[in-house]
Amino acid sequence: MLYCIASRGWVDLDGASPEPNLDALRGIFDARRHAAGWTYEELAERSGISRQTLLNLASGRYRGDLRTWLLLARAFETDLDTLLAPVWE
Repeated sequence: MLYCIASRGWVDLDGASPEPNLDALRGIFDARRHAAGWTYEELAERSGISRQTLLNLASGRYRGDLRTWLLLARAFETDLDTLLAPVWE
């Protein structure tokens, strides 16, 4: 995708929407946790995020904030860009 700045904001030169699909966050979280084979308790220990917050991410009641996703990226041993790339698909 190619973007350029215009007077009305970012414009996608390829025609796709430049808005992230935040509904994809739940799927990203679930896929990574299952691929790692971790329980919510294990992920809570590895990430420092409470089990309840992780359950809320999994159910879609909470999307998380930047800190949450940074901690998850570190726990999953990946960078934030790679972890969140599916929101642009």
